[in-house]
Amino acid sequence: MRYLRWLGLAILVASLPLSLFLPDWTSWENGPIEDAQTLVLLIGGIIALAYAARGQGRQKLIWLAVVPVWFAMCARELSWGAVFLPPMGMTDHGPQFSASQLWYKPYIKPVLLTLLILSVASFAKGGGFGIFARLFSHRLFPVRDIVAFVVAMLASAAAEGHMGLSLGSWGEAQVIEEMAELAAYVFLLSAQARVHAAVPIVGLPHPARDLSRA
Repeated sequence: MRYLRWLGLAILVASLPLSLFLPDWTSWENGPIEDAQTLVLLIGGIIALAYAARGQGRQKLIWLAVVPVWFAMCARELSWGAVFLPPMGMTDHGPQFSASQLWYKPYIKPVLLTLLILSVASFAKGGGFGIFARLFSHRLFPVRDIVAFVVAMLASAAAEGHMGLSLGSWGEAQVIEEMAELAAYVFLLSAQARVHAAVPIVGLPHPARDLSRA
């Protein structure tokens, strides 16, 4: 698990010097960096699915709640499937893809909303909120991974010039943006692994106790 956090840190730190050397096409949509993001998100979903398959009792529900989140983020990186179609055009930032090309675009938001509701319900029924409380009380919640995720996303936003943040004229901004986002996803993968390892230590909260807190 520790190597995942160090991998994320290495990617985040390396984004600055690499932005001075890597060509801009490496950070384009369907480029190698974005492909790596998609792969990490796909792996996260598959691992969560494996956790659910091996889980006992209500623990299955917790990991089943996480699976759609990973796959939804993966689909978003693929522009909901638009990247498999010819690009609408070329810009200074590479090929342009849009979900407006998709016949099923009107159904994307309703499906996502449905998955979100089902995930929250499954997470709650599995005692997920109680487990988070126990992880905090036992100091086993992956705070460092979450903080690192936030820092990486802020770096990505700064490279893109969002939220009033900026990295100035340092390197190829799009390379920093996409590498920081890749690092953020690796931090999430690390957090998931740490939570999975910690659940047997803190145990599942009693259902009656969950209901009394509701």
